[in-house]
Amino acid sequence: MTLLRAPRRLLLALAGAVLVAAPAAAQQPTALKDIDVDRVVGIVGKHPILFSEVLEAINFARAQGLQLPPDTAGQMRIAREFLGRIIDKEVLLEAAKDYKIEVTESDVSSQVERDLDRARSNFRSDAEFRTALQREGFGTPEEYRKKAVEAAIKDETQRRTIDSLKAKGRLAPANVTEKEVQEAFDRLRRELPPRPAMVAFKQIIVALKPRAENIEKARAKIDSLRTLIEKGASFDSLARIHSEDLGSGAQGGDLDWQRRGAMVPEFERMMFALPPGRLSPIVETVYGFHIIRVDRVRAGEVRARHILIKPVVDSLDLAGSRERADTVLALWKNGTPFDSLVARYHDPDEERTIPDFPLDSLPAEYRVALRETPAGAFTPIFALPDRKSGLNKWAIAQVTAMKPAGEVTLADYQENIRKQLREEKSIRRTLDILRREIYVSLRL
Repeated sequence: MTLLRAPRRLLLALAGAVLVAAPAAAQQPTALKDIDVDRVVGIVGKHPILFSEVLEAINFARAQGLQLPPDTAGQMRIAREFLGRIIDKEVLLEAAKDYKIEVTESDVSSQVERDLDRARSNFRSDAEFRTALQREGFGTPEEYRKKAVEAAIKDETQRRTIDSLKAKGRLAPANVTEKEVQEAFDRLRRELPPRPAMVAFKQIIVALKPRAENIEKARAKIDSLRTLIEKGASFDSLARIHSEDLGSGAQGGDLDWQRRGAMVPEFERMMFALPPGRLSPIVETVYGFHIIRVDRVRAGEVRARHILIKPVVDSLDLAGSRERADTVLALWKNGTPFDSLVARYHDPDEERTIPDFPLDSLPAEYRVALRETPAGAFTPIFALPDRKSGLNKWAIAQVTAMKPAGEVTLADYQENIRKQLREEKSIRRTLDILRREIYVSLRL
C-alpha cells in the first residue's frame, strides 16, 4: 500500500531499479542511472536542489500512474520537466519571503490530521499502520506526520503567494486563442463523461409570513425580555434560554467579530451604530425581532450579541402563502417583471436564479416539477419543505434552458477551459518573470 510520499532512503534504493531501468533486451546503462543522488541539479536563491528530490517527485507521480519512457533521452526529458516544477515551487517560496507570508503548523494541522486519519482508515489497527509505515520506509507515525506537515506548509505557502500576486496585480496578463481552447477540449474530451440532462431556471419561493396576531405575540415577548435586561437580568442567560437563533443562542447570543456586509441591512445599521454596552431598541428584520448589544469595537469590525424572537408560522399562514403563490404565478405569466416579483414575494434565504445544473442532482421536488417543463415555460406551483417552520413553502420556476443528456460539446466547457488556460498561462509568465528576478541555476 502506497502512502503519502516516499522518503529519501527508499527512493535511493529505487533510483536505479525503478526509475532508470532500460528495456531488458537492451541491458544498457542510462544517463540518469549514473547521476549521483546527492548531486546538486538546481539552485533557487541560496537553496540547492538535489537529484534525489527529482527522483522523489517522479516516483510519486509513477505511483499515480505516470508511464516513464524506456529510452535514456525520454527519461532525461522527464527528469528535466520535474526539475522545472520543483524550481517553480521554490521560486514561489522565495517570493513568499518578499510578501512576508508565513505558514505555521497550526495553519495546516487540521488538514494534515484529516489526511492521516484517511491513511489510518486503510488499516485494521494502529499496529498494522505502524508496520506498513516501517515497511515502506516512512519510519514511525510521528516521523510520517512531520513530513506531511512540512509538505503541507510548502503547499499552503505557495497557494498564498499566488493569491498575493493576484491581489497585488502582479500576475502577468495572458491571452488565450480559440485554437488553444479547441486543442485543450480535444485533449480532455476522451476523459469527460457524457453530459447529463441540464436545466437552468429562475424561481420565486414565496416566503411564509406570519399573521398579524403572531407578529404581535413575538413583539410582546421581545419587549418583555428587553425590560428584564434593563432591570439587570443577564443578557447571556436570556439569550441561551429564549433566543431562536440556535447558533448564537447557545453562546449567549455571541455573534463573534463581524464586518459590514455580513448581516441583513436593518440589523447591520443598528449593530454598527451602537456604542459598546448599550442595549438596542427592538430591531425588526425578515427573521423576526432582535435585541442587540455591542460588546467590543475595533477598526471595521464589531463584536455583538443578540436575542432573536421569531413570530410563529402555522397552518393558517401556510394557506395564506399558497394564495400568494397563485397571485405570483398569475402576475408572472401576465408579464410582471421578475425582479419586481422577487422584491415583493421571494424568500430572501433562497436562490433566485439557478444556472445550468444537472437535472437529476436537484432535490426530488424540483426534478418532478422541472422534468416535463420546456424552456420558457412555467412550472406548476410546487411545495418545498421549510426547515425553519417544519411546514412547506410554495415555489414557482420558469425554465430558461433545458439541454438533453448527450455527448459533451465545446460549448459546455468553453468558458471554463478559457478561464483555466488564461490562469495557467498567467501563472507561467509570472513564474518566468520571478525566475529572472531570483537567482535560478539549472544543472541537469
